[in-house]
Amino acid sequence: MDNKTIMELARQLGLPEESAQEKAREYMGKSDDEILKEIKRMKGILKKDKQAYARQMQAIRALAAGMNGQQKARLEKIIALLES
Repeated sequence: MDNKTIMELARQLGLPEESAQEKAREYMGKSDDEILKEIKRMKGILKKDKQAYARQMQAIRALAAGMNGQQKARLEKIIALLES
């Protein structure tokens, strides 16, 4: 994912750009298992506020426009985890 996409997602989620860049760098060094654990943790937090959850899911889906096929497939798996 390029920097422009990360900044757009941060803007949509109302996050400071610096925070989004730091978080992206943090995830670059993690294994798939570590990322999966983090997604499950975030899912519990997100589902507590249904309106925020809906906005964030919309922003996550918007990421697909800037992704290649392999990235889109991984994003779909993440979305499925968040929605289950």
